[in-house]
Amino acid sequence: MQKKQILIFPFDLMSHYLRCITLAAKYSDYEVLFAYSQKYDALVKKAGFNSFYVEQFNSSEVMDKAAKFDFSWLNYLDLERVYLSQVKVIEELKPYLVISDTSPTLKMASEKTNVKCVALMNAYMSKHYKGVRGVSRTHYSYEYLKKLPQSIAIFITKIAEKAAFKKVHEPFKRLRKTYGLGKKKFYLDELEGDENLICDSPDIFSIKNAPYNYKVIGPLLYKQSNNENELITSLNNGKKNICVCLGSSGNWSALKFLSNNKYRAVNWIIAGDVKNEIKGAHIFSKDFINLDKILPLCDLLICHGGNGTIYEGLKHAKYMLFLTNHFEQEWNAQRLSELGNGIQINDNPEKIINEKLTEILIQK
Repeated sequence: MQKKQILIFPFDLMSHYLRCITLAAKYSDYEVLFAYSQKYDALVKKAGFNSFYVEQFNSSEVMDKAAKFDFSWLNYLDLERVYLSQVKVIEELKPYLVISDTSPTLKMASEKTNVKCVALMNAYMSKHYKGVRGVSRTHYSYEYLKKLPQSIAIFITKIAEKAAFKKVHEPFKRLRKTYGLGKKKFYLDELEGDENLICDSPDIFSIKNAPYNYKVIGPLLYKQSNNENELITSLNNGKKNICVCLGSSGNWSALKFLSNNKYRAVNWIIAGDVKNEIKGAHIFSKDFINLDKILPLCDLLICHGGNGTIYEGLKHAKYMLFLTNHFEQEWNAQRLSELGNGIQINDNPEKIINEKLTEILIQK
């Protein structure tokens, strides 16, 4: 008997594909297909899944704009292009359900095709988030707000956020009207599905007054098979180890100074595409590293504040220095700083890393 199909539409970043692969393994009774990604299709195939072609947003452009708190990528023409492609593939493949991971048009496409939509999301992207989504460091109001008493800054932030989400939602409203879809109030409504899976720890990012179709499933951590024996063997055993993991969207140029020989007192284990930004005999670099094998050997984790990476850091009880690249990573860094698990270093990466490095070497 042929298995029913599930179509997964992750945003075109490694972190989203990895957690969707982890989720897909739980649907063993179904044939799971992934939206094709030129960058990550090999990971999908390695996990035993096939793919289908569908239009996507340009992830590089989105990340560049997100770093500037610019939402112009959510424009009518691109929304319509992706929406129509999603409708077409759903009508052709006739899946049992579709799964969205930060695919802002999929809710509309599932409504149009009358197919159940499951949304995978972080707690802070839900309208039921209990915490405060801080203003991005790249927003013009950031410098003003941080000078205000916290209660006043939070009050202003919430009012401004509501207005911003309504503005971002305008092209969605136009698209819904054009294609005869139901009305929604603001942007966060578009990220919901018929069922919503929150992949966060409630002790860190909690939601409130959530309806019946919300379920907290906790972080989805991708399990690597690589034992990293070759990398571990190549390390200088007489030195401390520091792991640097900025993912596929990190600002590696801000860490160029690590190439300097004065940092040779420790082994720097670098996970990600550094594009030759950081070099040296003390640098041990791979595009992708099994953090479960490496973090137990490390005294510190320097990361971008991505969802998957922070939970790996927490899992192995590592103090984290956050070099964030956009607002969602800032929200992660802000929350973990409040809990004492790390600090943000964007204002002066070299100074803060040097201070922490001194602490580590003194401990030795």
